[in-house]
Amino acid sequence: MKIRVDYREKASGLVDLLEKEDIFAEVKKVPYGDYVINDSITIERKTAKDFLVSIIDGRLFNQLSNLKKHCRRPVLLIEGNPYKTELNFDPMAIKGALLSAQAVWYIPVIFSRSKEDTRDILLMIGRQDEAYMDVVPLRGGYRPKRLKSKQLYLLQGLPQIGPLLAKRLIEHFRSVSHVMNASVKELTEVDGIGKVSAEKIREVLDEKFIFG
Repeated sequence: MKIRVDYREKASGLVDLLEKEDIFAEVKKVPYGDYVINDSITIERKTAKDFLVSIIDGRLFNQLSNLKKHCRRPVLLIEGNPYKTELNFDPMAIKGALLSAQAVWYIPVIFSRSKEDTRDILLMIGRQDEAYMDVVPLRGGYRPKRLKSKQLYLLQGLPQIGPLLAKRLIEHFRSVSHVMNASVKELTEVDGIGKVSAEKIREVLDEKFIFG
């Protein structure tokens, strides 16, 4: 397991907790997020209080945008209960921010009870990532009937593409075939698609399938 930690997280004590589990955590500047697991999963860690403050100053939504644009598999981890802090905060604003992260930005939100719990979550994510990296779940259930729905459904099979980005892609390129033939540079012209996401899309479309 490989974990990179942003140098600003050194003071949290999590690096020491990881090293007690014989996990080497490389401390350096991480451009987006706080922890990068196996060069694949990026964790933005916030204490409950910092989560609320980031809503107030608008920092949260800028961070979510950057995570979605530049990270392959972003996750928001909140340490503590944001509904129970010393700050007098509207519960509906908290719920709205959580729903926005998951329903608009398609970034999973994980809750942690403590630093020790956060350490255990990071380790579990890393181990599961290693164990299931070759397992590809098939999309099931919903089968669209209308042509437009079929086009959007097809595009949502691409990496990091949810319903909102699928709609932006088809509106920008006008057809599924044009999306599939778009270069990395052309893909990044679509709002919400960063260079990392565009490269993953092209990798899926261009890489030869290896049998066996």
